[in-house]
Amino acid sequence: MENDIHIISKEEYSSHPLFARLLELHKVPERIYFRGTIPDITVDDYGRLSPRILTIVGSRKYTPYGKQCLERLCRELRGENIIILSGLAYGIDIISHKEAIKNNLLTIALPGSGLNDRVIYPQAHVSFAKEIIAHHGLLLSELDPNTRPNMWVFPSRNRILACLSDAVLVIEAGEKSGTLITARQALELGRDIGAIPGEIFSSTSKGTNMLIHEGAYAITCGDDVLDLLHLSKKATSELEIQSYDECTPNEHIILKLLSQTKEKDSLLIESNLSLESFLSAFSSLEIKGYIEETFGEVRRLV
Repeated sequence: MENDIHIISKEEYSSHPLFARLLELHKVPERIYFRGTIPDITVDDYGRLSPRILTIVGSRKYTPYGKQCLERLCRELRGENIIILSGLAYGIDIISHKEAIKNNLLTIALPGSGLNDRVIYPQAHVSFAKEIIAHHGLLLSELDPNTRPNMWVFPSRNRILACLSDAVLVIEAGEKSGTLITARQALELGRDIGAIPGEIFSSTSKGTNMLIHEGAYAITCGDDVLDLLHLSKKATSELEIQSYDECTPNEHIILKLLSQTKEKDSLLIESNLSLESFLSAFSSLEIKGYIEETFGEVRRLV
């Protein structure tokens, strides 16, 4: 089939833990089309998947706050046993996929269209869809490969986003956002819901604040996401080993000094590096997402 698109029929769903979840739906898809690599997934004694599937949804018209929260969460989840699932759309969806790849997390995209390159929605994200595949990710759709997007497709697609997840995380959503429909569908399927709290005056936070008021988990850091997914935090030593392999000697020095938050000036003195060498290594670590400076104080993120 064109673009290396494969098919799994309804009769085959039960043979794979990921697709077996589709059998929970009231309207079970007759078939699923896919491109890419189906992840190796097992089921624990509680019926949870390993790796866990975290569906991330949110507003297409996101704010800098929403983007910053999502980027930080993905940095803090780096190396965890999690797959990020989203819808490839503009806004929070595409940021979720990009941040997943950036932080070495597998990602699955479920666009509101067929999977042939000429119809994937949105067309602006076709090249990134191929990047997902190149990073051992997966594209999924219940639609014929040549189906173009239309209004009825997205509510139907959203039920699959909800069903395949272990939990749904809402980054930003208006009071009457379609994102909330996905959250409600997930709740009906027995999935846990998390939401990012936001400013009470922000229209893009009204939906998330409402979800929290109704009982959703308030998510403010990576550890909150692990709690949402019923995962234990990896030992710091494991994360250090993973991160240090990618760092220069000067970056090693800075990271090892950051067992706790320190002032930037104190960090420079303790490093015994020249100002030029320190600033170069410091900037590189910030770009990689390993450290964060706030009001002159520096903390390690991994």
